[in-house]
Amino acid sequence: MRDDRTTLERRRQRANSLFIVIGFSAVRGVMETSWVYATQPHATWHGAFMRALPSWVFLVPLAAATIVLARRFPFDRRNWIQSVVVHVVASLAFGAIHLMAITPLRVYLAGQVLDWPHLRQGFALAVRLLFYLDVLTYLAMVGMYLALHYSNLRTSLAEARLAALRAQLNPHFLFNTLNAISTLALKGDQAAVTETLGRLSGLLRAALDEHTEEIPLAREIDFLDDYIAIQRIRFADRLSVEKCIASETLDGLVPTMILQPIVENAIKHGVNAQRGAGQVHVSTARLNGSLVIEVRDSGPGFRPTMAHDGIGLANTRARLEQLYGSESQFEFGTASGGGGSVRITIPFHETGM
Repeated sequence: MRDDRTTLERRRQRANSLFIVIGFSAVRGVMETSWVYATQPHATWHGAFMRALPSWVFLVPLAAATIVLARRFPFDRRNWIQSVVVHVVASLAFGAIHLMAITPLRVYLAGQVLDWPHLRQGFALAVRLLFYLDVLTYLAMVGMYLALHYSNLRTSLAEARLAALRAQLNPHFLFNTLNAISTLALKGDQAAVTETLGRLSGLLRAALDEHTEEIPLAREIDFLDDYIAIQRIRFADRLSVEKCIASETLDGLVPTMILQPIVENAIKHGVNAQRGAGQVHVSTARLNGSLVIEVRDSGPGFRPTMAHDGIGLANTRARLEQLYGSESQFEFGTASGGGGSVRITIPFHETGM
């Protein structure tokens, strides 16, 4: 996974660099073409384009060099002074090199003789009209590259944190399930062990699929059914699970394996903490553009520190924050009629939206 993320980051950097080089060169070419067309008497668009073409062509390699400097000298806290000096000097050199490169072609396209007086006059005119624009173009490219670079860094950090959260959650889930299987094996219930292992294989495929962060709720419910089947084998008649899933929510995307740790918490601290049979109730609803998921149990309710005791709920909250930020809500507490309640609210969205 580290190699995959590194490859993805390199692809993003190359895409950003290509976008900046081509994009800024094209915009600059259009600007100069429009300026020539607007200021030259009897100018045509074709003629204006040909006059601006040298500037456009020579800007491409200079833009590529600018990206290299932007990558080599970012404005980090430790070396920002050095970076300021480098980019100020480089912006002036950018303008001077660009104008020296395009002056002979501009003189030639203007129908003048390529001698020293005409070249000197053409360069002086280019400096007066275009030098400031070259400096601004250089600084704009550096700014755009660094903005995209830091945006990609934030994205990569968020992806790495999500991967770490899932890497922490998956063994937690696996060990608990294997513990249930070992209990069944000690009881000598071979049929239950075989069925539980079959259910576990499907759950592991979901838990270990690092390439899918969101899946439709309908598929998530299928995974939950496998998990509940495993727990029913363990708890037998002590566990009752009711589901009230609104049909209009089934196509909504949810984080993979988001329900399993919440239901596990309800079983562990609700059903297992009471004598006799216990109940878990799972419901979903679509409300004002949001998907609301609630899991309740018939146990004693939350202790003040319970939400911080387990990996499951802590990681669930962290995953929601990483994926949806302030658009998500994670609420827990003791319901008015008793028992624990966990309520998740996330933006409702479907595949392709």
